[in-house]
Amino acid sequence: MNRKDYKRLIDRIEPDQGLEERLMSGIRDKEQEKHSPIKRSRIGMAGVGAAVMLGVVLVISIIWQTENTPIAEAPVVTPPVSDGQDAQPGMEGPRDPAEAGYEPVEIPAIELPKDDGVMMDMIGLVVYKGNIYTQTGTQITAETAKQLRGGKLGRSTAGITEWSTQADYTELASTIGETDIYAVQGYDETFRIMSYEEHDGQVFAELYEHLNGITVTRGEDIAGKLKLDGRIASAQWQDFDSWNMGENRLQELPADASLDAFIKALYEAKPVAENQLMEAGIYDAGSGEQKFLYLNLEDGTKVELRLFKSGPYAKYSHAQVFFEMDAEAFGALWDRMK
Repeated sequence: MNRKDYKRLIDRIEPDQGLEERLMSGIRDKEQEKHSPIKRSRIGMAGVGAAVMLGVVLVISIIWQTENTPIAEAPVVTPPVSDGQDAQPGMEGPRDPAEAGYEPVEIPAIELPKDDGVMMDMIGLVVYKGNIYTQTGTQITAETAKQLRGGKLGRSTAGITEWSTQADYTELASTIGETDIYAVQGYDETFRIMSYEEHDGQVFAELYEHLNGITVTRGEDIAGKLKLDGRIASAQWQDFDSWNMGENRLQELPADASLDAFIKALYEAKPVAENQLMEAGIYDAGSGEQKFLYLNLEDGTKVELRLFKSGPYAKYSHAQVFFEMDAEAFGALWDRMK
């Protein structure tokens, strides 16, 4: 997006999630200019200014490690790929990558700043039990946040800024200021947590997920954590141009057999490292080659998947992995998005 495009968007700025994604993506590191932008969920906001005052929209500079080299100094504890809690009924399959026939993808842990004042990627985060939880591609409403709020895990601190060093990444340190952190009902704490505050009758909540420093052997390792299978109440989609310009022109998509087949194919999909496809120019694909799928789950969460016709591939949020889909299942759903 050029400067003129930004000017046009800023002139009509609203508390719109898609718009903020484009603004944030423009300041990402040059190596990842075409990376999928990080999303933020806003709930009950009267405007961007209110969110800033409450510390919900604070962001931080951190460096993403681009090599599969362990980071000894980073306080990140890598959990097992699956503890069995994420498996969905009817989706049990080979967990061993050798059985699945896929080469596992190592999503590198986030490399914390080594020097003061380094400004690279900007992303909201919370440190919990030694792991870094970051902004997610799943949206929630105020009512959903109330219903899914689990046990209180603690209260975050505002100790992390773009000048922070590794010593500042202590338990519950964050970029979102002082706010209560909760578990999310129905989801494992090793995967997803929630920030939650109420002010003057308004709810400010956001989901954070641990999707770095893990090994992915197939689609279920992420789709299973999201609990997609058998829980989709409705679906929508929008084309790339609508998403790119923050127009949010969502169109309804029937939650029928073709969507069910797509989800099952996603669980079985082959993981492909993001850097491999970035080097091949995956984000340079034309507007007609990308679409965005929104899955409204029965618990009120709304999951966004970015679809690429070439491959074909599906990608969730900022996780540094693509999933190569079964062409027939992918194509049948893609053709219905017209």
